[in-house]
Amino acid sequence: MNKTLIPSLLNSFDGCIITWQRNRLYRFGISPNKLMDYMMAGKPIIHAVEAGNDPVQDAGCGISVPPEDPQAIADAIRTLASMSVAEREAMGQRGKEYVMKHHDYKILAKQFLEVLEG
Repeated sequence: MNKTLIPSLLNSFDGCIITWQRNRLYRFGISPNKLMDYMMAGKPIIHAVEAGNDPVQDAGCGISVPPEDPQAIADAIRTLASMSVAEREAMGQRGKEYVMKHHDYKILAKQFLEVLEG
């Protein structure tokens, strides 16, 4: 699928989910493009992860649960479904604001240059 079509596709979703397997590599952190797409779309996210970081939890834009736990994922789906539209929209908006504040290209470029200079 053409990457430029992703935002319009995500607009038709009520929420998004991203799941991970348990993997020691993730102890160093994760930063999947798909997650940033979901956050920029302003959608609440169910995030099944065990990693050195959790952008969903940091942003307060969804529900994080342990990976490889179908019951926890099902419970998170039920929790999101029981929320009002306004609550889910506010949750999604926090994700969008988080990405703009922490992952905008200008901000990332500045951080990269600071590391190179330091």
